Amino acid sequence: MSKRPDAPVLAAVDGTEASLRALDWAADEALMRGRRLRIVYAFDWPLYHRVPAGLPGFSFDELGRGVVEEAARRAAERSAGLDVETAYKVGDAAPILLLEAAEAELAVVGSRGQSRLGAVMLGSTGMELAAAGRCPVVVVPDRAPKPPVQRIVVGLDGSASARAAADWAFSAAAARGAVLRAVIAHRAVAQNILGSPGASVHEAAHAELAAAAAEARRLLSESLAGLREHYPQVEVEESAIPGHPAQVLADTSAGADLLVVGSRGRGGFTGMLLGSVSQSALVHSTVPVAVVHTAPSGTDTR
Repeated sequence: MSKRPDAPVLAAVDGTEASLRALDWAADEALMRGRRLRIVYAFDWPLYHRVPAGLPGFSFDELGRGVVEEAARRAAERSAGLDVETAYKVGDAAPILLLEAAEAELAVVGSRGQSRLGAVMLGSTGMELAAAGRCPVVVVPDRAPKPPVQRIVVGLDGSASARAAADWAFSAAAARGAVLRAVIAHRAVAQNILGSPGASVHEAAHAELAAAAAEARRLLSESLAGLREHYPQVEVEESAIPGHPAQVLADTSAGADLLVVGSRGRGGFTGMLLGSVSQSALVHSTVPVAVVHTAPSGTDTR
């Protein structure tokens, strides 16, 4: 994330309704943070390489300018007094937006809506930005927003990435006056009970699950260490819940204003830019999802 005090909130647009929903979220966030809103349209489509320059009735400049000007008008109408700047660039969208995100306080992108199978199709550009962006990235689902309920959910697992997510989530909750629910998942089914000496299978299973729950609560407490004191105004709820982490986060965040996750948690394969739980949250969440990366040593994730 950029350390510049004037770093903007970045909104990636492409003229679709999904990107305009994300723009609305970004405009609200920029106004709340006292930041300018930078609207960027990056496009690289087949006709760009085939349409001759000067083709009557067609202009790439007019196309790009039209998309960002419409977005700027919408943002200005939504958030009076917001400082808005625009840019449109021809080229591969992912690297353009990654460069833009390196200079941003926060990047916001929309998802593509529902497929016939019922899963949200995020799109490769949004996934790349969430995975490799140098600042926190918020993915806004393509659905009508609901009135805010002043509740944020953060998924934790004891990893460095989760601790960065917790720090960012506390800051977001403090800015909104929201309740923060910190959630960690643990095993719901015993795994090592066969052949347990001196105890029945039932007793062994109960003991194993109790140990898993206790370890989850320990990791949860560890992830929140120091943050409660730093943000005394934030009301915090702690939940250690049995089940698969992706399902637990989907269930607990339904109806919240925002879900916050780390970019890669415990058990993620070395070299993966985005862990499987974070990917699942981006694909299936019904609320905006913020992906927070582990900050380099000496940087502030807020």
